[in-house]
Amino acid sequence: MTPLTKPLVDIETTKDTRLGNGRWLSLHEVTFNDPSGTERKWELCRRIKPAAPGAEAENKVGGASVDSVDVVAVVKNSKGQATNVILVVQYRPAIASFSIEFPSGLIDAGEQPEQAALRELAEETGFSSESGQTIKVVHSSMPVSYEPGLTASCTMMVVVEIEMEQNELSESGLRKTKLDDDEWSLQVVVLPLTGLLTALKDLQESVGGPSKLVIDSRLYAWAVGREFSI
Repeated sequence: MTPLTKPLVDIETTKDTRLGNGRWLSLHEVTFNDPSGTERKWELCRRIKPAAPGAEAENKVGGASVDSVDVVAVVKNSKGQATNVILVVQYRPAIASFSIEFPSGLIDAGEQPEQAALRELAEETGFSSESGQTIKVVHSSMPVSYEPGLTASCTMMVVVEIEMEQNELSESGLRKTKLDDDEWSLQVVVLPLTGLLTALKDLQESVGGPSKLVIDSRLYAWAVGREFSI
């Protein structure tokens, strides 16, 4: 028995008008009819990303494009105890502030989400099997939306376990990142899983509050879930 009170009827987009192009995004106005027959319009943006033939079809869900991954990188010690999470901080021009978030990135053409997750983790944080860590993917989510009122882009959350002892986490000099030019501000942050919500708030306050550092909504929701065992 479903808890929904209304059926999820098929909605057909009758018109898709491109309003403009940027370097990475295009702006569109879509037209559709609701179940009553009323014509409605909505503006949205889409990513402009080159893809190999067939790649777009492989990474589609409904009318949305699954074009990226978010990496939940959990550190476990040799006893199997989860101790820390690997995060990144970088400047986000859209919010004119820095953001603390999960490592993430676009899925390359022909690449599986799990492959993209391990690649992005290595490039952004330096944690990789090539650096000597034991790393494994333990979960891949179904496609989840970013901001469905604004963009068609969807992501997949990939949970990765990294086997490391506490003393090894400080050996950042042993890990080599491979950052793109637009990731000039990116830095790696390792926070404890115990009291993660408090650790995020403390970090935010220590650098000047929300006007300087914004907590990504996916990370915040994950931390709240852990805090209250939701």
